[in-house]
Amino acid sequence: MDFAAPEISLVNADLTGLPPTTVHYGEYETLADDGAQLARRLADFKVTSELHPLPEGQHSFVPGAGRVPEVDQAIQRMGQWLRRHLDT
Repeated sequence: MDFAAPEISLVNADLTGLPPTTVHYGEYETLADDGAQLARRLADFKVTSELHPLPEGQHSFVPGAGRVPEVDQAIQRMGQWLRRHLDT
């Protein structure tokens, strides 16, 4: 299996025409560099995007909601972003 194939890894996909995109990842995530690289590629493809690394965040940091203030703040940012981009 080719893990770099665009069908598996968005980092290698054609991002033309994607809607506005937000990228959130934990900095302690094994694939943290992929999050940063995806954000760079989104910019290269002129996709409206934002990048939000969570300092010391793990792979699946969302289950920390209600227990980790930084996770709560990240979820608030996600919600604010969605409201901005879904409101018409």
